[in-house]
Amino acid sequence: MTRHPFEHVSSTEPTVERFADLLAFDVVFHSPVFVHPVTGRDSVAELLEAAHAIFGVPTYGIGLRDGSDTMLLFDGEVDGITLQSAVLMRNGPRGLIDELTVLMRPLPVVRRFGEKVMARLGLTEVDDTPPG
Repeated sequence: MTRHPFEHVSSTEPTVERFADLLAFDVVFHSPVFVHPVTGRDSVAELLEAAHAIFGVPTYGIGLRDGSDTMLLFDGEVDGITLQSAVLMRNGPRGLIDELTVLMRPLPVVRRFGEKVMARLGLTEVDDTPPG
């Protein structure tokens, strides 16, 4: 499988601008940190940059693709402990990401990750309204 552009940006230059280049204007992101989906290119790109600033350069493993759907498994770190993640992406007809869903484990590390994301974004509750 050829690398999905998300994997390349995530591994090399995980900035708001670079993530925004991959996202549809009305992208929907189902995050393990927020109760409600995060919507819109700018908000999702900001959240992706914040997440990468916390867990560092991900180590990618298995990648699967079925038509416009891609799943990537990767590991990051939070406070020196491995955070295992999967991102499911659906590309739209223009090749931009229309929808992302992130799954993470183990729960204690996910909780710590969520706290750090919230603090970085200036939010106080895990179920706060996402950025944007």
